[in-house]
Amino acid sequence: MLKRFTRKLGDLNISTKIILYYMFVLIISISFLSIAYKEINNSITNNKVMQVSNEIVSHINSNVESLINSVDNQSKILISSQILQAALSSGNAGNNANYIQPMKKYLADFLNFNDFISSIYIFDNNGNKYFVDNVSFKSISLPMIQSTNWYNRLLNLNGGYILEVNAGGLLENNKDNQGYISFIRVINDINTQKPSGIMMINISKLYLSKYINSAINTYTSSIILKDEKGNSIIEPTNISKNLNNEIFNYIRPNGSTIKNINGEVYIISHIENKFGWNIISITPFNELNSQFWTYNIILLFVIIINVILLILGLLFISLFITQPIIKLVNSMKGIKDGKFEKVNIITGNDEIGMLKDVYNKMIDEIKKLISDIINEQKIKRKLELEVMQSQIKPHFLFNSFDAISALILMGDTKNASKIVKALGKFYRSFLINGEEITIKEELDIINSYLTIQKIRFGDKFNVEKDIDERTLSYKIPKLILQPLVENALNHGIRSKDGQGIISIKALHGDNQIKLIVEDNGKGMSEEKIKEIECGKSKGVGLRSTIERLKIYYNSADVVKIYSKINERTKIEITIPINKEEQNDKG
Repeated sequence: MLKRFTRKLGDLNISTKIILYYMFVLIISISFLSIAYKEINNSITNNKVMQVSNEIVSHINSNVESLINSVDNQSKILISSQILQAALSSGNAGNNANYIQPMKKYLADFLNFNDFISSIYIFDNNGNKYFVDNVSFKSISLPMIQSTNWYNRLLNLNGGYILEVNAGGLLENNKDNQGYISFIRVINDINTQKPSGIMMINISKLYLSKYINSAINTYTSSIILKDEKGNSIIEPTNISKNLNNEIFNYIRPNGSTIKNINGEVYIISHIENKFGWNIISITPFNELNSQFWTYNIILLFVIIINVILLILGLLFISLFITQPIIKLVNSMKGIKDGKFEKVNIITGNDEIGMLKDVYNKMIDEIKKLISDIINEQKIKRKLELEVMQSQIKPHFLFNSFDAISALILMGDTKNASKIVKALGKFYRSFLINGEEITIKEELDIINSYLTIQKIRFGDKFNVEKDIDERTLSYKIPKLILQPLVENALNHGIRSKDGQGIISIKALHGDNQIKLIVEDNGKGMSEEKIKEIECGKSKGVGLRSTIERLKIYYNSADVVKIYSKINERTKIEITIPINKEEQNDKG
């Protein structure tokens, strides 16, 4: 029964399958959503509300750390000032007008530039004080600082800083009664790196409160900020003192929790930052939850509208997609009969249009590839014929026959017989069928050719060979080395005074074989080399050989020519070895 149903379903056209599939998905989805929506919505809403609350405290923490880092960076700029360093390094600078006025001006300018700083107090080791204050003068002295419980801890930081609420109690009785966060560090002499003074930068709690609350102005969250000792930095004014005092009993360290306190539901989020400060946000649950309910209602409305539109659009979509595909398939059927014809149907710039364009481009590429293959084969056959014709030269045969005749007349039948055998073997070898031969067979052709030429020219030249036996079984195009040897003899050695040397090498590398033919003959100019490499040389054998190699190995760099006038000429052929060949030889 199931197989029958599956087979019938598979026989339906695409448009019907699309309609049935989406109708099934819609029915299942709507049923599932109707059952699970309430539970999932509640869970998601709670998680989102807690996530937003966590983001609030994280944002506040980022703002606090950013503010302290800014103070840290500005204090370093202040410490590196030549004016300040000069004043502190002078033992009696506090009584010297040459230091006092520049310091006052520099500190005033510095304070005006950094609006988050309320005041700056600097003491040298002799108790001299330099300061600037936006609010009111603080009666602080070096002995007072040295008597605090944080002074020794500050000295042990070797230039690091500490944060203290109201300078650890030094500023609590000041008349402005604002409250401050004091950033305190030892100033080291730039030259000696020894302590030369103490810096205190005060940030107003009022500024810090405004700075923090700017991050949460969307919500009615209350923020509590306490230092690592439990000293209050920021206290909310919109919650009861009892809740403020007992809040640590409700928090989940570095996390969020939902608590019902005195009949009100709150989201309480906590984080302890790198300074050891505790940041706590207290947000009424309804404040955040109401926004997510609005979101959920809008989402539900959008889902209903989309379902209606989806149902109405199913028929149109199925027809819009399937009709062009049907036309495209009908147009493509000819390809199975070997007819590579383009598809001519009207489409837009959509995926169907792209498919048609890609198919038509593929047809063009196939036609071009077939044409290129045919042309390449014609060129290869032509080049092979040219190379073979260059070897069946009348003057080579005439010269060989003349040499045979002369040897017979001189009674040297042994060498005459050698020439006849070598000549027969030479022509038989390169006239055999097949485009490829082994390197060993190519070397045999060269040996036959050199046997004839050695008898003809005697000691005019010598041959040196360096053949790696691992290369002998690799196949190469026929007649690629013999024309190079012939070219070396005829154009390099014969016109050279004295004896010449022809070197033939077959070297085996990791991924390639190098075939090298080198002579110490006349050499050639750079212009001549470029002419040969570009295929403009008049010599048929060498030019055709190079072109054949380029086509065969599909590389313009398969042949390299190195030459120097009256010194040498070296032609180097690089043959790649593929993994299959290596495995076969292994």
